[in-house]
Amino acid sequence: MRPPRPGSPEDLLRSTAETIARRSAMEKNAASALRSVIDMIDNDEAELALDDLAHVIECFRIPVLRTEYDQLAALEPLLDSAGALLESGVARFVME
Repeated sequence: MRPPRPGSPEDLLRSTAETIARRSAMEKNAASALRSVIDMIDNDEAELALDDLAHVIECFRIPVLRTEYDQLAALEPLLDSAGALLESGVARFVME
């Protein structure tokens, strides 16, 4: 397990997932699922982690800030995860 390089797509994904996890800390099941996403990133599985993060957001109906959504959308092509956000409908959970 190695930490993502600062400024790398993996690092940006981890940072965004951690921010969402902190905001969701009071929701035990969501927090646990988000922790698993972060563990995936730490284990060099960022492509799968982005897909999982989108599904966790959908499953637990986790609100996502516009800046977080935009960051995740920018990471999709960099992590070969194009369509992850669209397929899971994450846009409907964006808070302005």
